[in-house]
Amino acid sequence: MNYQKLEALVTSIDLGSFSRAAERLGYTQSGLTHMMNSLEAELGFSVISRGHYGIRPTAEGERILPMIRRLLAMEGELSADIRRIREGKDATLRVGAYSSVAMHWLPSIVQDFCREHPDVRVEITQGSVSELYEGIASGRFDLVFVSQNDRYPCRFIPLREDRLRAILPLDYPVDPTVPFPIEGFLRESLLMPSMGFDIDIMTAFSEAGLAPQRVISTFVDDPAIISMVEHGLGLSILSELCVRGRQGRFLSLPITPDVSRRIGIALAAEKKPSQILRSFIGRAKKFAEEFRMEG
Repeated sequence: MNYQKLEALVTSIDLGSFSRAAERLGYTQSGLTHMMNSLEAELGFSVISRGHYGIRPTAEGERILPMIRRLLAMEGELSADIRRIREGKDATLRVGAYSSVAMHWLPSIVQDFCREHPDVRVEITQGSVSELYEGIASGRFDLVFVSQNDRYPCRFIPLREDRLRAILPLDYPVDPTVPFPIEGFLRESLLMPSMGFDIDIMTAFSEAGLAPQRVISTFVDDPAIISMVEHGLGLSILSELCVRGRQGRFLSLPITPDVSRRIGIALAAEKKPSQILRSFIGRAKKFAEEFRMEG
């Protein structure tokens, strides 16, 4: 069965007349009648009854008519999507990000981007370091917001430094106006965040020539880490972006010497960015330049 025959059938039934349907679709009446005869021959049963009232669907026609309408609707949507994609007016951008970036950056970036590209769908997925980098390698994502990690081969576009902060219980014996020395973690239990953030933390210790001994691995999100610190289970390290806007019975202090992770966009190294992708990256760069990390 071909699309034109099914479209002609539905139009003829809706208008109740071959002549009116032929006029609307641009066929001759004899040509349309021939199409309907051909369709019924293919189906092996009659779908239209003809009489002084015009044309009506037969019982068999009534049975299959809803499915034909759905099929035509899907065909129309498919054709429209193909046309938009071919003309560069429609696409889906698949973006991966840390939860902190998805919360504090992406809403504004996507809103600004969609004002200029209303036909582009932006799909956002949160993930861990390995999930996001591996998603780029597999083609699952078009771009991801991650911290720089040389373990994964890709193209990395730096956006901002995201400073690491000491997360301490509110009653911890320390001057809250003074940065917390990185050596201070060596004598305490260190609650290590999950989702691959431990890579950034251990890199900071390595660069300082230190190795924490009392590390407690966790498999929880940032709010849970903070709650564990509040309950005196240990100290932790999170970034400015991770603790942004969070309140509770804990201290968030800068670390000395200053340590940070570099947040940016990772792309497949061998893939040339499309115009849409370049537009999205441009807006991400502009947003990151203007964004106040603290606060």
